[in-house]
Amino acid sequence: MTRIVRFVALLLSLAGFGSRLAAQQAEPVLIELQLGRLTSRTVEAFRAGNAALIPVGAFFDLAEIHTARQTDGSLEALVQPGNVRFVLDPASKRLTLGKERIVLTADQLQSTPSDVYLDTRVLGRAFRLDWDVSWQDLQVTVLEPGSLPVARRLQRESMMRARLASSSTPEYTGLRLGLERPRVNGMVFDYSLLTPTTGFDAGAYSTMLGLDVFGGSFGLGLQSQNGAGRPPRADIGWNGIWRENRWLTQAQLGDGISSGPRARSLRGFSISNSPFVRPMAVGNLPFTGQLGTGWSIEAYRGGRLIGFDSVNALGQFSFDLPIQYGENPVDFIAYGPFGEIREFNQTYRLRTDALPTHQFEYGLSLGQCRTTQCDATGNVDLRYGLSSRWSARAGFDGFWRTRPGNLLHPYAGLFGSLTNSVSLEAEAVRDAVVRGALRFEPSTDFQFQADVYRFASAVRDPILTPEGRTDQVTLSAFLRPISRMGSNYLEASLDRINTTSGRLTSGRLGASFQVTEVRILPAVRFQRQETGFSPGTSETFLGFNTFVLPRRSLGPVLGSLSARTTFEMQPGVGPVNASAYVGAPLLKGLRAETGMTWYRGSRGPGFSLLIAAELPTVRSYTTVTGGGGAEPVGTQYISGSTIYNPTRSSMDFSGSPALSRGGVTGRVFLDMNANGRMDDGEQPLAGVRIVVGPIWATSDSSGRYRAWDLLPYEPTMVAVDSSTLASPLWVPAFAAASVEPSPNRYRTLDIPVLPGGVVEGRVTGAAMGGITLRLKHKASGEQRILTTFSDGTFYGIGFRPGDWELTVDPKCLEVLNAAAEPLMFTMLSSEEGGAAEGLEVQLYFATDR
Repeated sequence: MTRIVRFVALLLSLAGFGSRLAAQQAEPVLIELQLGRLTSRTVEAFRAGNAALIPVGAFFDLAEIHTARQTDGSLEALVQPGNVRFVLDPASKRLTLGKERIVLTADQLQSTPSDVYLDTRVLGRAFRLDWDVSWQDLQVTVLEPGSLPVARRLQRESMMRARLASSSTPEYTGLRLGLERPRVNGMVFDYSLLTPTTGFDAGAYSTMLGLDVFGGSFGLGLQSQNGAGRPPRADIGWNGIWRENRWLTQAQLGDGISSGPRARSLRGFSISNSPFVRPMAVGNLPFTGQLGTGWSIEAYRGGRLIGFDSVNALGQFSFDLPIQYGENPVDFIAYGPFGEIREFNQTYRLRTDALPTHQFEYGLSLGQCRTTQCDATGNVDLRYGLSSRWSARAGFDGFWRTRPGNLLHPYAGLFGSLTNSVSLEAEAVRDAVVRGALRFEPSTDFQFQADVYRFASAVRDPILTPEGRTDQVTLSAFLRPISRMGSNYLEASLDRINTTSGRLTSGRLGASFQVTEVRILPAVRFQRQETGFSPGTSETFLGFNTFVLPRRSLGPVLGSLSARTTFEMQPGVGPVNASAYVGAPLLKGLRAETGMTWYRGSRGPGFSLLIAAELPTVRSYTTVTGGGGAEPVGTQYISGSTIYNPTRSSMDFSGSPALSRGGVTGRVFLDMNANGRMDDGEQPLAGVRIVVGPIWATSDSSGRYRAWDLLPYEPTMVAVDSSTLASPLWVPAFAAASVEPSPNRYRTLDIPVLPGGVVEGRVTGAAMGGITLRLKHKASGEQRILTTFSDGTFYGIGFRPGDWELTVDPKCLEVLNAAAEPLMFTMLSSEEGGAAEGLEVQLYFATDR
């Protein structure tokens, strides 16, 4: 190869290529220009002594840096990232790279009509590169090209493939506890009480008893009603869930909520085949866009890589990405062919009642009205997924009443999206409303929505629509000018409502600005009211609100204070209302807030004091208001719940509502005989953190733990935080457990911890590191991986007791052209930790056999 390159160089010299530049004392040659092991190309170059002058244009082409040759012979480029300007001017013999200026000598630069040639030492200084020039091999090499765009691209693609491969979620194969359906079990009791100083007649209370009955949530309660002397309202109901049933997933008996898009309270029954909790992933949708040719692009959701690809020949990209209900923001990072970087995002909003393609769901309800508007009510609701973008809905709402007559409302609707950023919605309800909506949301930084309503006007005492309203138009918009400044945005809204008596037009324009811990929200709003009996009236208001978050740098007292203020004025009238509040934490879970309010027409400012206690066992809010010409008034509100805990045979207390929620409880213990049960003499483990779905709990001195406020019926993962175990040799008996909580009670799950041990040994036959060893526990199937050190030894901790099989990874054996027999060993159980030492794995090579 070297002789061929030299012969071609000699031919070029004889052809006159060298004679044109002989006066510049540089020898034309052909060399192999290499960027490490990434890429290479045979190019024309010059040799000046031991120095190599290489073509800058060809070098930039290999490095994927875009260049342009100007008419005056200079070479210009933009170096990424950062759009750093590079200019190489042969006439002035000057190189400019950003703010750096390099003056060149005559022997460092050559110029031809086709390219500009520069000494590798100069390029090394400018780009912080190390070069190796080998005239014997006619090779000029960049030793470490990692800072060049081509290296960043190849490294990025390799990392993306590895990250995508590792991001796939393996199928769960651990311990599973399905839903239990006892006849009667568990018990929770929710309560709340409001007592004002004006008298108990003005107070209110509510109570609710919850049980697990046949695997469903049974509730029985009483609550007060407004008005002295009125009897309390009684509620009784049962809800059942069957997650795996195709035709009946939910049933409700007694007091509850009707089916359909306009839910209301009723006493009767309701059934449906819609999921109790919809799966997060609904399907895939394409996210598309346009970039230049040669670009590659990565897609992220919540900081997690979900896809990467390159554009097609037309510069277009398309990702089929998983979507879920609600907002689906996707952040994109695009990399150009010359190191350019662009960041942008797209979003797709999926309605919570949208269905996957060809999925059918129904809802059916009938019962007594719980309000005075009607005697009985019923609904039939049918939904179907037409495609991944469109769903249809139809049904019937009925209200039966003595006077002024029954209301029967058949309805039909269609909703979906034209593109990822444009969605439409249309619905018609007989004798009620015709509605259409358009939403445009190209990214999380810009949203626009328009809703149009046409109401039926000949209905007496309507239930589904506002009485007297004939039509309405609502427009709203949101704009965030800079994505990374999430708290700085603009918002606007406009409403136009026509009624049988006149017209009301209102609008608002607001903004938000965040400066350190202070958020400022200026706004202007107006409203105009027109009637057929008097001239229209218009009012405009200017508002200015602020929120001040705690700033720790101000010290333990001032740094814990928060504040909020409001101020609104009307041009030509003056201030209309104002308020200011200051809050501070008193103790853990206890907070106080005091403030002052004023409004035009009052007889002075009003004062208020709030003391909020949000404790794990109860919630309490004490308020005192006074001033403004009114008598001081105080109120006391408390709420909480009690939950029966079977592991303690006692009651637990919570400050949150417990009805229709679930929990997990049990004991953590050191299982010396590995039978999964806590036997006499086995040690309970305190201070162990148990992760239960989105929350965590810590075991007490008796090893007991409890976690409440879980969503029932849905599988919840339970795992041990191994870092909180007292010994690094101990291991949980199961890596994780899947538990389906039952409503209104705890599920019991004891967690055995096994006294594990140490494994150490050596791979013989070849003293080399990096050999992968696979260890499998024969009873549980647990697998571990160890890698040998440079001298062939290996070491690992936390191996559970029992019989293990140790093998060498087949890929390593294939690369080494070797073989190894499996090795069996036993880890003995010991509270101090066992040990399997002196293990020896023998490699047999082809030359040994």
